[in-house]
Amino acid sequence: MMAQFRTWLYGVLVSLMVLATCQVRAHNQMPILMPAPTSLVQSTQTLKLDRPLALSLNGLSAQRSTFIQAYYQNQLIEFGYQVSPATSELSLPIVVTIQTPQGATHQHPQLGQNEDYQLSITQTGITIRAPSDFGALHALATLSQLLYFARDSRKLALLHIKDSPRFPWRGLLLDSVRHFISIPAIKRQLRGMAAAKLNVFHWHLTDDQGWRFASKAYPRLHQLASDGQYYTRAEIQQVVQYASNLGIRVVPEFDVPGHASAIAVAYPELMTAVKPYQMEDGWGVFEPLLDPSKPEVYTFVNAIVAELAELFPDPYLHIGGDEVDPKHWHNSERVQSYMHQHKLNTNADLQAHFNHKVQAILRSHNKKMMGWDEIFHPALDKDVMVQSWRGKASLSQIAAQGYPALLSAGFYIDQPQPASYHYRNEPFDTDLHQPHPVNTQDAIQAWDFTMPRLKGSAIGGKLVLVTQQQSVRHAYIQLNDRPFKQARLDSHLIPPSAGLSRLNATVDSWMGPTRAELTLDAKTGISGRILIGNAVYPVTGKLAAHFSHADFVNMPFLSAMNAEAKGNILGGEATLWSELVTEQNLDIRSWPRLFTIAERLWSKRTVNHEAAMYQRLLALYTFADAIGLHHDKQFRQGLQSLLGSQSNDANLALLARFAEQLEPASYYTRHHIKYQQGLYHQNAPLNQLVDFLPVENQTMLMLYQKLAQFRQGDSNALQHITATLKAWHTDYRLLAPLLAKTPTLQGLQTTLTQASAINEISLAIIRSCTVRPSVSTQQMQHFAERLRKIQSNTAEIVVAAGLFSEHLLEACRADGTSSDSVAMAR
Repeated sequence: MMAQFRTWLYGVLVSLMVLATCQVRAHNQMPILMPAPTSLVQSTQTLKLDRPLALSLNGLSAQRSTFIQAYYQNQLIEFGYQVSPATSELSLPIVVTIQTPQGATHQHPQLGQNEDYQLSITQTGITIRAPSDFGALHALATLSQLLYFARDSRKLALLHIKDSPRFPWRGLLLDSVRHFISIPAIKRQLRGMAAAKLNVFHWHLTDDQGWRFASKAYPRLHQLASDGQYYTRAEIQQVVQYASNLGIRVVPEFDVPGHASAIAVAYPELMTAVKPYQMEDGWGVFEPLLDPSKPEVYTFVNAIVAELAELFPDPYLHIGGDEVDPKHWHNSERVQSYMHQHKLNTNADLQAHFNHKVQAILRSHNKKMMGWDEIFHPALDKDVMVQSWRGKASLSQIAAQGYPALLSAGFYIDQPQPASYHYRNEPFDTDLHQPHPVNTQDAIQAWDFTMPRLKGSAIGGKLVLVTQQQSVRHAYIQLNDRPFKQARLDSHLIPPSAGLSRLNATVDSWMGPTRAELTLDAKTGISGRILIGNAVYPVTGKLAAHFSHADFVNMPFLSAMNAEAKGNILGGEATLWSELVTEQNLDIRSWPRLFTIAERLWSKRTVNHEAAMYQRLLALYTFADAIGLHHDKQFRQGLQSLLGSQSNDANLALLARFAEQLEPASYYTRHHIKYQQGLYHQNAPLNQLVDFLPVENQTMLMLYQKLAQFRQGDSNALQHITATLKAWHTDYRLLAPLLAKTPTLQGLQTTLTQASAINEISLAIIRSCTVRPSVSTQQMQHFAERLRKIQSNTAEIVVAAGLFSEHLLEACRADGTSSDSVAMAR
């Protein structure tokens, strides 16, 4: 039944891995490793893997040693190696030695632990030395990748690796509230985290839509506010122990004083507005708030913290603290009187007062407090850790005030953003956005623009151009009064003048990679579009009436951080909020993309070559599958469920090839569309094709790699692109009747029409590019207008081949110039 589909999928994965492997090794002659190690010295000699592998663990705690021995033996068997239970003359030794052994006592991972390791491959075997269990675990994760990619050749290059992490806090937040995630699925994510050297599992357990752990002190929480979906104490202990064996800390989040609708359902007397509450199944920010003036609220917090302290050994406990809607506090005479009594002038003061009391409770249970940006307040002690979702300006301010800080803005993997965007998200990059100096010969021009969104207020912005002799020297973009950022400009710009001009400028904003493609006219204003990732938004605007050199000097930019502030940034966390994520597509949204963020937090800052990153990431698709992650399995199962009675080998392969051309819309576009449709809630089905599409498709990434090779003069690369486009073209005639007769696929007819039209244009571009051998300016305009028209409507599914076609068009320009911003075209 599945033979043809599996053959197709295997062929795609193998070709991608071979391409990535060859290109990575051609690039730097180094093995495929992600995250990249600190130091790697490699010989031309090799070690033959022609004997059973024998893993010997020396100095690890007995509990962890037993776990790891079984864990990696099973992994090596899955890779196709023979494994020996003990070292002998007939085996190849893998010897792990802890230099400062802890003895038999099991040590839970802690912040600041030594995670260094050394790994050597010699003619006599493989040795690992580390000061602690946790460095040894990372070394084994590195060795796992080396052995996986050596499984065909059965040879390893002789090498020596010295490695250590750049940041001590490298985490993943998983939201188990909005959609419940089972224990087996959580353990699977922990295995992926260990492979990527992520070391903190941030478990979001309470929110408006549910309470997810059993409480002895306040049992109505899980009885009335969980819909029966919660974790028992035994299950939580199981997760904590499993994570600990893998070297991963588990930090629970108990969200107060807002995001408290679930608490309100179970114990309304704790709320500011005491009344009956119903379970909240919608997405968004809601009004119920704990009442900081009630002593029983602190009794409640103390009891919950005591229970969490029993279950979670990590010193940190996350109190949330974000998105507090103060309406109920404003309307409460009791709260207002309490604020007056304690000389609390603002809602921020009241929340800081509440947090100060919560912090004292945490300390009584030997816990340290952490929370989101909104808990930041001068009244809090300096050992409070603040996690920034608001962005680099907030992160910089928090760190500069002496508070330990984490970055999560730019690492939101529930938003479908390209891996390259996350990869560029450098925690210390505030010093990269200072303006260039201007002189009296420079002309400065400012434009105000508006980008409407499908939900919420429009994005307002300002574009500032610095020109000299009608040539654009620099461009800066500001969005919603946030600091300006210097934009990357295309090399073929038409310079601004008194008449019409065109400009393409790109920045990384909190929304994602943001590309403004604008027509500027002093009389009629701005027209064009802004791309947030792959999602298209219209934009309008006008020339600012007055903007001088003095205004330019006073533009707000991110301030450079000093060494002390940088020392307060301990790392970051990827966040996987689950409004549009269920257990059925969890791995599709997470893996192997998380290796990209893991590398940013582990490896040197100078490891930032995006093309090389993508080449290694492509190879990791099969590695991630081999270690038991379900990204491919969930994709396959999703297609099967959509096909229903039409599911067979041929149709599965056909639908999979169609999915190669598609991506889910970036940013919060899908959220906003579902809001418009009345489907922005917990009970809305998430079982359409868009829910099973990878954020970035492997085939599209490979096409971008081929396009980059064509730009560098490889004409054969264009032939590969042509072959893929022609194969898709042949499929369209077969897809139309399949979609028509399959009820769950009928909504894809418009998407198919768009894909077919884009494919026709792409093939026409290639024909012009081959014959001329370039596309004339008139043809450029014709093709570009057609492509933009096809992609003008916003939908949950984006035909990713459309943006690829635009980059293909740029590569075939008649004037020989092209966009510098498309090295990997993402």
